[in-house]
Amino acid sequence: MRHIDAFCHFFPQGIFTRLSATTGGTRDIGKRIQGVQTIYDLDARFRIMDGFANYSQVLSLGLPPIEGMVGPGQAPDFARVANDGLAELCAKYPDRFCGYVGGLPMSAPEEAAKEAERILVHGNANGLQLHTNVDGLCLDEPRFFPIFEIAAKTGKPILLHPARTAAFPDFAAEKRSRYEIWTIFGWPYETSATMARLIFSGVMTRLPGLKVLAHHLGAMIPFFDLRIETGWATLGSRTSDEDYSNVLPSLGKPLLDCFKDFYGDTALCGGTIGLKCGLEFYGADHVLFASDAPFGPERGRAYIRDCLAAVDSLDVAAAVKEKIFYRNAQALFGLK
Repeated sequence: MRHIDAFCHFFPQGIFTRLSATTGGTRDIGKRIQGVQTIYDLDARFRIMDGFANYSQVLSLGLPPIEGMVGPGQAPDFARVANDGLAELCAKYPDRFCGYVGGLPMSAPEEAAKEAERILVHGNANGLQLHTNVDGLCLDEPRFFPIFEIAAKTGKPILLHPARTAAFPDFAAEKRSRYEIWTIFGWPYETSATMARLIFSGVMTRLPGLKVLAHHLGAMIPFFDLRIETGWATLGSRTSDEDYSNVLPSLGKPLLDCFKDFYGDTALCGGTIGLKCGLEFYGADHVLFASDAPFGPERGRAYIRDCLAAVDSLDVAAAVKEKIFYRNAQALFGLK
């Protein structure tokens, strides 16, 4: 059976060289990136991929986001270099890399919209990767709406990747997150919060054709289905300084159905409990195989192997596994 890995990270050489000359590219999450050879070394990446038959990847950049590398003045150039590099890899190695989702200079929103237009409308990008915050701003800010409009117009998806850092404290009296809680628990939280904001702000309602894939199988959402349904049924009852009475009626359908409009991927480190939960919540048509390569033990090989095995272990029809492994990716990304 064919396997399309829908959420994989790689830095083409041009952008990796620029990244490595920045402070953001060498500290915190950038420090980790520098130690993962298979995220920038093509030969090392191929050696990992050679262990899997009928296997290809949809590429996206890794962390930090472009705005975590440089300021808004340089960000557009970084984005162009990165996206051209990803496109070149897909053109040169189509059997390895069946598509890519582009990165944007989100700290310069007007330039980000231009870059989205360049790669989605006039180029061959298969989608966009957006991060859950832009220098601390939520994606529901009006300045970012034109980017969502372009994605919806082209029918190509947005891949939502967490971007929380240690600068986001776990408790209000502290200045930084400790023990790397910001990534293990903070990333699923911020992904879930961003999904909720895109719904409640009206972004998803205003753009009914918009397709958004939330990394790590929709984060917290599948596990809190009834808490979402019952807890938010009284939206506004706990708030005295804002009027939320018109929010739920404006959605046009039940809130839980709004969350089910998202897509999720299987990048759960090979875990099966969350996989079963996410598949039951989103349904077979909205779950895509992904490993989060090249992260994990053995420079990424273990996560690919374990995520493949997790899907294989599901007690579902062969047709459902086909959808998860490659058919949903073909449809979502417009792959041949």
